[in-house]
Amino acid sequence: MLTLSLDKPGAVAPKLQLSLKKGARFTAKVEWRCDAEHADDVDVHALEARNDGNGAKVAELASVLSTYNTTRMNPRGGVLQTNPDGSFQTPSGGLAHSGDMRVQNNTESIVIDGSKLPAGVNEIPVLVTVHEAEHGGGHDTGEAAEDEPAFGDIDLCTITLSDESGRELGAYQLSSEFKDFNVVQLGSILLGPDGWEYAAVGRGFNGTFNDVLAHFS
Repeated sequence: MLTLSLDKPGAVAPKLQLSLKKGARFTAKVEWRCDAEHADDVDVHALEARNDGNGAKVAELASVLSTYNTTRMNPRGGVLQTNPDGSFQTPSGGLAHSGDMRVQNNTESIVIDGSKLPAGVNEIPVLVTVHEAEHGGGHDTGEAAEDEPAFGDIDLCTITLSDESGRELGAYQLSSEFKDFNVVQLGSILLGPDGWEYAAVGRGFNGTFNDVLAHFS
């Protein structure tokens, strides 16, 4: 089972047919805004997975596109190199991340390039997590105390998936639709006999990114 250090410094869904071109590109973007003075940190992740009919699985950390898996954020266990501009990618270049952003009112995005994915990779699960919720003044959560982060802690948090023409394929407003959760799988991009498909999942749960890896490894 794959695990990563998570310490940072400081039901069957319908499928939507996509481009059949080998070089099809897709973008997953998470955007969040919160006026409160707290440390919520939203991250978007993707996996270069293989699915033989028993679920999507990854067998090596190099297939895990996550800020937790970069040498800069996780020098003791990360395997992905961070570029000077903060971006990073899997060794194949099939998954590329814009870089970890921890400033409020910001965005992170992942570009999925079908022409670069390794042979055998036929599913790309796309996930988003929220990490930390140290609330400061001016943010009323309606709770006397809160130990775990959740998307409901953020005023507005959305994730969208679009194709290379900019057409929106799937979107969730995480701060309302998944307000009680801190991990959501937006969906998966699948390589089937007729080309690439998008399968919406919209599954939320509470846990850490290592719980995500336990499910996919």
